[in-house]
Amino acid sequence: MHEGWAIVQGERVSFERDRGVSAITVSAEATYLFVRAPHPDNLTAQRQQILNLMREAEIPLFLIKLQRHGLSFGVASEHAARACAILESGGFRVALKPRRVMVSIFAQNMRELHGVFAKIAEVLYEAGVAIEQMSDAHNRITCLIEAERAPLVVERLCEAFGLSPQNIQKIPATTE
Repeated sequence: MHEGWAIVQGERVSFERDRGVSAITVSAEATYLFVRAPHPDNLTAQRQQILNLMREAEIPLFLIKLQRHGLSFGVASEHAARACAILESGGFRVALKPRRVMVSIFAQNMRELHGVFAKIAEVLYEAGVAIEQMSDAHNRITCLIEAERAPLVVERLCEAFGLSPQNIQKIPATTE
């Protein structure tokens, strides 16, 4: 040790955030729509028409997925009836799955954590809950499920990842 230097006991400083699941959010109720194009030809143009109709009606969409014969997407429940009416008047067939919520599981660097996606799927399977859609981002995995099953799913996910109920938040469906 150099002259004049002293060893000082102190707190360890870390510039990285803790790894692992840190929070769960549950969205407000949403409706999932399956929109079927009326004609098998030029499916791309018909999908674009679906999206344009929703844009013109100022109806926000989430979880947009290409389907074999059209599109599927979620809307906040208060927009579902209007979205359905607009699409049907445009010649599209619409199937609705009402009373859905998005359960999002948050973790820093989600894509680098091994086994989180599998654990979520395992928890939902063991709880007998169907996953309507799933999406992932750098910090979360989101599952669209039936609203009435959400309390059981949240309880089981908290157990699986060692979280307390205070880590749960309800958020509007359109912010995902």
